[in-house]
Amino acid sequence: MKLFAEFHHSGDHEGAWRLPTARPDRTNDAGYYVERARIAAEGGFSHVFFADFVGYDPVVRHQVRWPFEPTTLLGAVAATVPDIGVVATGSTVFASPDDLVDTFATLQDVSGGRAGWNIVTAGAPVAAAAFGREAVPAHDARYDAADAVVDHVRAAFTEETRPLFVQAGASPRGRTFAARHADAVFAATPDREAARAFRDDLHARAAALGRPAPLLLPGFLVTLGSTDEEARRRRRQLDDLLSEGTIATLLDQFGLDLPGVGLDDRLPDGLVTGAGFQGIRSRAAVLEGVARELGPDVTLRGLVRHVAGSRGHLQHTGTPEAIAEIMADWVGAGAADGFVVKFSHNPGGAEDFVDGVTPLLRAPGTARHITLTRAGDPGGLPARVPDPPPARRPRSRRRPGLSSLTPVSRLDNPQDPP
Repeated sequence: MKLFAEFHHSGDHEGAWRLPTARPDRTNDAGYYVERARIAAEGGFSHVFFADFVGYDPVVRHQVRWPFEPTTLLGAVAATVPDIGVVATGSTVFASPDDLVDTFATLQDVSGGRAGWNIVTAGAPVAAAAFGREAVPAHDARYDAADAVVDHVRAAFTEETRPLFVQAGASPRGRTFAARHADAVFAATPDREAARAFRDDLHARAAALGRPAPLLLPGFLVTLGSTDEEARRRRRQLDDLLSEGTIATLLDQFGLDLPGVGLDDRLPDGLVTGAGFQGIRSRAAVLEGVARELGPDVTLRGLVRHVAGSRGHLQHTGTPEAIAEIMADWVGAGAADGFVVKFSHNPGGAEDFVDGVTPLLRAPGTARHITLTRAGDPGGLPARVPDPPPARRPRSRRRPGLSSLTPVSRLDNPQDPP
């Protein structure tokens, strides 16, 4: 099982920054993130992942977001925590291919071969505005351009020296892109059967292209307690800390237009799946399922309280034993190769997972026993520096004839037993 740790400053839940234990005073302290990464490494995580948002994100009015440019921050993490991989986001729309080569070659070199690139096509209008553009290309056109960009970046390295390629597209075009390029795929799949179908589809697409299938790593928001009641109490506390502005921002991020509708009014029919819905299409079915699960009297506030933090990903509020059982069950059922763990709050959330869940996953002689693998571990993710070390500017070692379909071995073969 592969575990990636995704770190937002105060945790994934949008109310977590208001907890008494939160540390907003350390927002601009790189050492705080180094500490988070060290905890993850001790807990069997193979990589830490930092997302990024290109341009001004209005949500900063209501919650702590990402204060650092991620590749620079991960350079500090890699220099201090030697046994974990580092994955940063880079846009194929708002960075030139040579800029991406320079950025990730540098991170690859300073980390000793532990870098990863989360490949995004960045379709937000606010991101286009930040770069002086009126609009971004259409969805499929962005992926067509991204194919060429990734081919360019790949050709700047040998397969033994390139960074890990990670991607998160769930559309049919995004899945084809992932099957062609990715070593691992981040996924918002809250249902086990949907996740298994997604993984099977990736395997089929990759086989048609003649390359190994990428690993499927669903995002998993965990809210832990020593008992179910303690965990539920913590989740209620987090939900109660959601401000009115945060709730409105979350609804807006999902594309829900709310003229004349109060947060405590019943969810209007057709708001999520009606013809007027202009939100995130890949999440529309998730929202519809949540609304159906909560019943006909669900309010907008109730809907937001349910999806806060997870934003459509798998989530569970409960004991370490329950979390470990879910993870083992999904991997055993072929629905996942590992997880991107999203901690409800930090500090505290990562510590709770490492102290409570990791020992259960490692415990021999139990039904849930799974070997956790880390960068550099036998059978895990490679962590190596070519000998002699590569030049910092990989343009000088570019190999234009290198096929983008060359099989890669940056991760275990997903078809091997976990």
